[in-house]
Amino acid sequence: MTSRTVPLAPSLQPLLLPGAPGPATLVEHVFATRTGWSWDDHPTRPRAVAVACGGRATLAGDPRALPSAELAPLSGHRVEAPDRFLPLLTEAFDDVCANARMLYLQAASPAGAPHVPHGIVVRRLTAADASELDACGPDGAAAYGPWEGAPALAASGLGWGAFRHGRVRALVCTGFLGRRYENLIVTPVRDERLWRPTLACLIAHTADVNARGHRAILSCASHDRPGRLLAWNAGLRLEREFVEYDVGLPSGVRQNPA
Repeated sequence: MTSRTVPLAPSLQPLLLPGAPGPATLVEHVFATRTGWSWDDHPTRPRAVAVACGGRATLAGDPRALPSAELAPLSGHRVEAPDRFLPLLTEAFDDVCANARMLYLQAASPAGAPHVPHGIVVRRLTAADASELDACGPDGAAAYGPWEGAPALAASGLGWGAFRHGRVRALVCTGFLGRRYENLIVTPVRDERLWRPTLACLIAHTADVNARGHRAILSCASHDRPGRLLAWNAGLRLEREFVEYDVGLPSGVRQNPA
């Protein structure tokens, strides 16, 4: 995906709800860090904009001003957009799958510090942890994707990990850093024994977010019960429900047979 970062036009700022918990945080992250990809139909008076980073994307404005062919770089992304963009997405991609999600906002004190199993060390990430993040495979890549590399995330100070024998077993980090909100990424709890270490990371990280004068937001699938429990126990409360679209290959593109 080619990176093209442009100033956020004043005419589009109300459409993106700057400073609100949600898609605007991704947009603010892209324009502040110069990462990701963006498209608009006019350099000074755009009617539509598409912004993407780390496998996530958002669309805003008038879908009639956004040619479907321009969305090809969003293949394989999770896209949040108003309902009016759905016909455009179905025109642009062969597969569009709607997923119900829940957005949680930091609003209360944590339920209490969880007991972390013996041998697990919960601490803030440092630059020296970059290789360990790389070793986490797809889960690690999802976490550092918005930073365009493990070294950038590890050195940012915007993540906490649960380590056992020097290896990362759970990870919570700021995926998208906005002006008022930080959109967090939590590695999936694939082993129930890692639920408490993950919660400990989440509580520690949200405390950091609060100390920076920001508020943490975290989204998870509506059917993700462990994710919802993590958010609740860390003091995050449901802000809204929304629909996100998983998009596949661009229309007309077929994978070659093996």
